[in-house]
This record gives sequence, C-alpha cells and structure tokens, in this order.
Amino acid sequence: MNVLVLTLSFGSGHVRASQAVAKEIAVQDSNANVLVVDVLTDAHPLFRMFYELPYWLMLRHAPSVWSRLNSARHIKMHESTAPAWAFRLGCQKVFQAIESFRPDVILAIEVAACEISAIARQAKITRAPILSVITDYEAEPIWIKPEVSAFTVADENGRTELIGWGAPADKIFVTGIPIDASFAARYDDEATRLRYGIKDDLPIVLLMGGGMGPTRMDEVARALSETNHPLHVIAIAGRDRRALGRLRKLRVEPPASLRVLGWTDDVPALMQAAQLLVTKPGGLTTLEAAAASLPVVLFDPIPGAEFINAKRMVDAGAALLIHGREQTVSAVLSLLQDKPRRDAMAANAGNFARPNARREIAAIALDLANSSENAVAERARRVA
Repeated sequence: MNVLVLTLSFGSGHVRASQAVAKEIAVQDSNANVLVVDVLTDAHPLFRMFYELPYWLMLRHAPSVWSRLNSARHIKMHESTAPAWAFRLGCQKVFQAIESFRPDVILAIEVAACEISAIARQAKITRAPILSVITDYEAEPIWIKPEVSAFTVADENGRTELIGWGAPADKIFVTGIPIDASFAARYDDEATRLRYGIKDDLPIVLLMGGGMGPTRMDEVARALSETNHPLHVIAIAGRDRRALGRLRKLRVEPPASLRVLGWTDDVPALMQAAQLLVTKPGGLTTLEAAAASLPVVLFDPIPGAEFINAKRMVDAGAALLIHGREQTVSAVLSLLQDKPRRDAMAANAGNFARPNARREIAAIALDLANSSENAVAERARRVA
C-alpha cells in the first residue's frame, strides 16, 4: 500500500501535521509505504517566486492587503489559489512523483495540496482517493473539489462551513487537528528545567513565533526582561533565522533570564514544564499547547486562519488574545501572579485538546487506501 502525504511548507504547521499523520499511518499499518512530499521543495523557482513570495511579502509588509484577499476568497467563493496550468508547469516534479509513486490514497494537508491532488486526478495521473486534512479552525471554499473523497476538520464550525459551500455532509469528519504523538507522553519537569540550566523554582515563560508571518518575539522578550520580574524566558525561533538573530542580540540581566533556541524537538517537554506560552496563534501550536494543558497568551495573529485559531482557544477559556507588546507583557505578569486563573485556563486547555486526531485521520486514510468506501461511509454514520 502506497500512501502519499502532500503538503506545502507555509510555516511549519502543515509539515508537522503531515509528519504526525504519516508516522501514525505507519503505526496502524506496518506494510504501508508512506511518502511525505513538500510541494514547495520540489517546485520550480519561478513558481515559488510568484506563488510563495507575494504571500510572505503581504504578511510582512502589508497585512491589510492579505486580510482583504483572504476575505475575498471566502466572499467571492474562489475555486483556486492559482490557475491549473501554473501548478502543472511549476510543480512538474510533484506530478511526476505522484505518477511514479502510484499512491493508493493521497492526503492533502494544505489547500494548494488539495488543488494539486484534484488536478492529478483530472489529468488521470492518478486514481487515488483524496483525503483533505484541514489544519486550521477556518476552512475556505477552495477546499471543495468533486475529486475529494473525504475531509477532516478541526471542529463543528469547520464542518458547517464546508457543508455551506457544498461539500457532502457524509464525507466530513470532525477529528481535530493532528499533532505528534510526543505531545501525549509525560516528561519529568525537573529534568527539563535542569537541561536548560534552571536550578530554581522561578516560572518558565515559553515564547514562540507560531510558524508563520512576521513575529515580534524579540520585542516581547526584551519587554519581559525589563519588568524586573523574576522569570525564565525560553524563546524558540524554529527555522526563522531573522527572529533567531534578533533574539540572540538581546542582553538580559537578572532577575530574568533568556535562553534562545532554534529548531528543537524538545517542545513537548518544554510545554509541560512551562507556566505560560506566549505565541502567535498557529493551528498546530495552539493544539500542542492544549495537549500540555498550558495556558496561552496569543499575540499578532495573521488575518484569517490565525485569528480564527485564536478566537476558538479564547472562547474555550484556554487563552488570552492580546494586541501589542505592552498588553502582552501586562497579561503575562498578571497571569504569573494569578495561579487560580492559570489553573482554570490549564483545565480548559485540556478540555480543548483533541489528542486522538492523528489516529482518526490515519484510520480514515487507510480505509480509503483499501478502497473501502463502505467502511468510510459506516465511519461517517457512526460519527453522525
């Protein structure tokens, strides 16, 4: 059995979700041959220039333009993010990979991955069923393709959106957003603190960028250190080299401390050891924090999906949405001094989590790969 997981690395969230599901499929079926393909890695440089670069430029320099475009994609019911010919010319290696791999099922874990999968079926490059996995709390009409066999969404709101845009109700599964199995493990908090040189009992504030768009992590870190409040800030820049460079230039004096990390696999343990997470609201980041029952202060959401992600977590009582550096720092200090409120937010975060999402999505994918339409239909009836 060949399982193709197709994604695009706009930020790290889609890739992390793809890897989580891919590993779970291998657990559920040891004979499955799972291939994860990042479309942008194999795309032509000109395609990346005209498809990817404008998006990042809008986010960094003109977020209001992105907000208007994102709204237009919903209001005007856009059917694509780019013409089919642009995908065919710009992503030739991806279509070749689909043809040579001969998948029994394709998991599309980003909206353009869904478009490419549908184009491949239209062109008869593949006959594989397509499972669209939506990894934000906001969907959009572009996901709706007749070639898609099933959809997974984060919550009932996403299901309602898809139905409103014409997706068959019996093809939509409310699974939550898939996160890595490592977030379900338990870690020794004292060992984690010692690993980062923390030998006292001062609170840890975890600072992250959320994976997409410009971030003011350095401004928040500097402002926290200037409050003269005793705490440890651990800032994770991931693969954002610009943010990493700015953070490393900071000089922090006691009673605060700052530890700056790039990419790390230690996030699950750090989330369990921390008292608060301060981050932009990426879909994966919010669910990972929820799995750790970690209260969150959210800042600088990108218009569209990130704002909806933030709203869902705030509505669940697991997070605060703050605008600006000063408000962010004020919220952090207030929560550090209010343990009952933190405890209530932690409990709400635990209720918000969907730790079995990757298992449910993998099971649906394997049903489709086995051409078991009846099994998928029966699964839909049980869910309903």
